[in-house]
Amino acid sequence: MSTVNRFLSASAAGWVKILLTAGSQLLLVPIFLGHWSVDEYGCWLIVQTIVALSSIMSAGHQNFVGFEFLKIGDKRPDEMRLVFYSAVPWVLLIALFELLVVACLIYLGFMRSTFDPHHSLDAGLLHQAFWALILNGTLALITSVGGLAGRAVAPYGYFPRMTWWQTWLALVGAVAAGAAVEAGADLLEASACTVIANLTFNLAIHLDLWRMFRRHGLRPLVPDRRTGSRNFIHSTAIALTTVLDIFRQQGVRVLLSATIGVAGMTAFATMRTISNLSLQGIGTITAPVMPEIMRFLRERDADRTNAIIGFVWLFAVVVLAPVLIVFQDLMPTVFHYWTRGKIGFNPALFGLFSISLLIFALARPLIAILQGNNLLKVQLYISVGNTIIAVTGILLFTRVFGVSGAAAALLVAELVATVLSAFFAKRWLDGNGIEFPWRLLRVALTSIAVAALSILLMVALERSATLIMAVSLAVNLLIAMAYYRALPALATAKVRGMLLRGRKP
Repeated sequence: MSTVNRFLSASAAGWVKILLTAGSQLLLVPIFLGHWSVDEYGCWLIVQTIVALSSIMSAGHQNFVGFEFLKIGDKRPDEMRLVFYSAVPWVLLIALFELLVVACLIYLGFMRSTFDPHHSLDAGLLHQAFWALILNGTLALITSVGGLAGRAVAPYGYFPRMTWWQTWLALVGAVAAGAAVEAGADLLEASACTVIANLTFNLAIHLDLWRMFRRHGLRPLVPDRRTGSRNFIHSTAIALTTVLDIFRQQGVRVLLSATIGVAGMTAFATMRTISNLSLQGIGTITAPVMPEIMRFLRERDADRTNAIIGFVWLFAVVVLAPVLIVFQDLMPTVFHYWTRGKIGFNPALFGLFSISLLIFALARPLIAILQGNNLLKVQLYISVGNTIIAVTGILLFTRVFGVSGAAAALLVAELVATVLSAFFAKRWLDGNGIEFPWRLLRVALTSIAVAALSILLMVALERSATLIMAVSLAVNLLIAMAYYRALPALATAKVRGMLLRGRKP
């Protein structure tokens, strides 16, 4: 399968996942709020957040080893086998440790303050939430090796295939949760149904992974303790980076819950859910090209590296900007019906989320350079600085400006992280004889600036929002044309190839 075909397949899977996620969210939120109280739904959200936070060591270790797989490539199966099977014992031990930590925190009473800082929730609801955490931790332990195996087959061209598996897995989980709640399930029963559905579907995924391993000679071998230990120690920096990144994306719910209560956190998280659909859209562009970026960086191919960066920015920034502007105009009506009027729409909050997404999209290929080469200290410095700014800003601004203050703090943190990512990525590219794509960056920044200004004007001048949107879309079209002309020839050829494929019957 060619680079373009792999990208198209993985992107298609990603977009299907987004559509399924959007559809499930549009359906699930009314179902949840129709059968549960806001407090019960808020506890469900906190459970999902803690599940993500509790798996940080696993995510960090698997991400580090996954980038090692990409650096090894598909031409050295013996080295791939050594790294993979040496990591398996550590993957299981880390997942078990995370489950035990959650259990201890529940037993010692520390979890109660996270869910119920004001001691207003029903004891039965808290009991359900705690057992839901244990069930999800057990699921993570059972499926942990499969997550590592999915990363191991990426260099062999199976990233699209694994993306499709993840897409259908997300659908299975959403359907199980929605069906359970619709049938009258409480929080614990809905969690149990979701876990059982995930386990059942994971059987098929693991069987397929085993077939891929056999096809490429990745036969089992005795783990090498030194290799596994070295990768685990190195991955601790990535684990810390991961926890900070997850905290900024999801852990903010816990911080807001402790400062302004479950109701305020629920409004923030629900508003951010729609914005996160755009974040997933960025992932459908950046994730599929990660193996290709690593291949070009391994070969020190300057032309193709810049082409792939320009290609990512074309879709993740220039195309995304007008989409977010349209969302800003449509979302008040959509949000009202989506939440059944139980949660008010905050246009400033949603606008700040959208601007943050554009900044994040700009940084993605730059961060990929740092991640793909496992530049651990650099990633850690950026994440620590980003998180300090975000947490400090939330604590300072939330009490004065409410949830909009929290979103503003996250935006400032994202800006700082992007500047730092650009600085360190440029330094690595310069050191390896690859020119930094300044011209493309300037046009992409112009697109972001126009979109940000338009969104802020739409917030300030609500009655003129539709007119502002129309003018902004026209300007963005001109920017997109200028960006396309600035693209390297290899990138424009890739775009033309995708368009030609799309026209075939």
